[in-house]
Amino acid sequence: MHEENHKQAELAKIKIMAGALFWLAIAIYILASIFEEQYIWVGFVSATAEAAMVGAIADWFAVTALFRHPLGLKIPHTAIIPRRKDAIAENFGRFVQRNFLSEEVIFGKLRSMNVTKSATEWISQPENSKLIANHAAVGIAAVVQIMKDEDIQEMIERSLQNRIQSTQIAPLLGNLLSLVTSGSRKQELLRGTVKLGVHLLEENGDVIQEKIAQETPWWFPEPVDKAIYKKIVTATRKTLRDVDTDPNHPLRKRFDAVIDGFLDDLKHSPEVADREEAIKAELIQHPVVQDFSSSLWVDIKTSVLDHSSDPNTEFRKAIEHGVNQFGKALLEDEVLLEKINRWVEESTLYLIREYGYEVERLISQTIRKWDAESASKKIELQIGKDLQFIRINGTIVGGLAGLVIHTLTFFL
Repeated sequence: MHEENHKQAELAKIKIMAGALFWLAIAIYILASIFEEQYIWVGFVSATAEAAMVGAIADWFAVTALFRHPLGLKIPHTAIIPRRKDAIAENFGRFVQRNFLSEEVIFGKLRSMNVTKSATEWISQPENSKLIANHAAVGIAAVVQIMKDEDIQEMIERSLQNRIQSTQIAPLLGNLLSLVTSGSRKQELLRGTVKLGVHLLEENGDVIQEKIAQETPWWFPEPVDKAIYKKIVTATRKTLRDVDTDPNHPLRKRFDAVIDGFLDDLKHSPEVADREEAIKAELIQHPVVQDFSSSLWVDIKTSVLDHSSDPNTEFRKAIEHGVNQFGKALLEDEVLLEKINRWVEESTLYLIREYGYEVERLISQTIRKWDAESASKKIELQIGKDLQFIRINGTIVGGLAGLVIHTLTFFL
């Protein structure tokens, strides 16, 4: 608005100047006409002023006829812009599209600019990467602030519930355990189980002997209880040795059958699947899960705002460092720079081919929507100052032409 007011002031000023020059020519002509018979040289002045008036009037008519009817008289071929506004809109839009948005012009400009390298050199400068980091942080904070907390929390909760419901935990666990127990690892698991049993027997000997004493009749002597305990430990150790040395030991086969059955149930059992669904439904409704989903966005938002408001946080420094290093890495890779350049060029040309006509339509439709008077005023505001100089030049050139003609006539 300030620029428009400034242009209007300049246009008004130059109009006054052109008008004043015209009225000056009239005044000179009147004075010269009074003294023309007394002095020969006054005739030259009179002829100059007369021709200047004619030139001023002719150019005033020409300039005015572009925007309105001179003196309100509807003379043919006047008020050209208001009368032909729609045709001008269409032609102007087509002119811009064909001459400024053509593939040749855009491609040549992109090639001469070397956009990728110029942009890469710019972001590689520490002050520029810092500027980008600051703008990025502020932008992220602004986006976070305008988001509705209720909507984001609902989205997180819904996403978490969908993820829990869609994840088949039992089959996934079955596949994982199948991988873990494949090959010889199943037997290693058996050996580990037996060793663990022996270790537990030895570590908890006192407890086990006390339990044996409680379960045997009261009249059993203590040495018998200890003998039973030693028998259990000895039998367990012997079992471990037998399992180690006998590949066909029955315990191995039974253990394999138990493990395989357990894994098959995890993968295919309907009972396990039903139990899993029940557990997931219970988990979704658990207060801990609901509190987590509702507080997650609040924690994220608070963290982002805290990091974005402080220019010295690691958050901004990380962005700054990443941008700077990215720019330096690109500058060292000419092949990648050229690839990105081609991508930018091809993408831009694709947009021009597919949507360039939209610019033409936008310009044309925008001007068409203006009423005739508004269109005339807008165009006059942009070029009116230069057109007023045509009036000034017409007055001066007309006067000089009149002087030359009068001079030639006088001497001939």
